[in-house]
Amino acid sequence: MNNLDKLFELASQEEIIIHYTTYIAGDLEGLYINKHGMKIISLLSNLKQNTKKLTSILAEELGHHFTSLGYYVSSYNDYYTKIIIDKCENKALKWACEFLITEEDIIGIINSGVTCVYEMADILNVEINFFQKRLEFLSLKKQSLQLGNNKYLILTNLPYFYIFDPIS
Repeated sequence: MNNLDKLFELASQEEIIIHYTTYIAGDLEGLYINKHGMKIISLLSNLKQNTKKLTSILAEELGHHFTSLGYYVSSYNDYYTKIIIDKCENKALKWACEFLITEEDIIGIINSGVTCVYEMADILNVEINFFQKRLEFLSLKKQSLQLGNNKYLILTNLPYFYIFDPIS
């Protein structure tokens, strides 16, 4: 089962209706709504033609379902509201990144010989910026990721990273 199928299955388990539309206010491509017990994720119809983008946006909207409390909209009138909304967006994106891309996924891909970030994102079927965001969230938790065989993925200089393999 691919990531997109997992997301649709999770939405179904959570009784979230997925609705496609041609327009969402502002420059939004997805919107999570939970009002009076009715849970809906509204997505732009044109996302169906870009599986990677659809996967990333659906995951983030599901992230709002699992991490957001209260009612937040994307417009704001003051700096405080902007900070609250940004925190909410960041939490949802972090959830999405961690749900779609596990540490084990990253380790497995690198240990298979793939070291190009574009190839890694392609294998995971996510957009490059989504994969880079996952590495960024990971770097906030740890400076390196142990790959096995005394090798480490060093995360302290993102967006650049390298594999440390000590000389024996």
